[in-house]
Amino acid sequence: MQTLNLPLTIKVFKEGSSEQVPYVAYNPEFDISSAGQNEEKAINMLKEAISIFLQGAKEDDNLNEILEEAGFVIKKQETLTKTFTSVLNFSLNA
Repeated sequence: MQTLNLPLTIKVFKEGSSEQVPYVAYNPEFDISSAGQNEEKAINMLKEAISIFLQGAKEDDNLNEILEEAGFVIKKQETLTKTFTSVLNFSLNA
């Protein structure tokens, strides 16, 4: 069994509409989000959601297609992303 290490983006923000699960963790590569009572719980729930999603894709025999659509290139022993993310600190005089 091959283990894939996927470099995933996780964005966490506080959503004001829910007092019980105000934190949202979002993964843009797979367009999956989850929520939790705090940052850590939201991230853990997101990891679980991604795991379930990818396991389902594997069982349906379309994991490589899903990974390619998300911008990944599968090579022996490693998974590379076609896109790169950086943070831009933008200043605006308001």
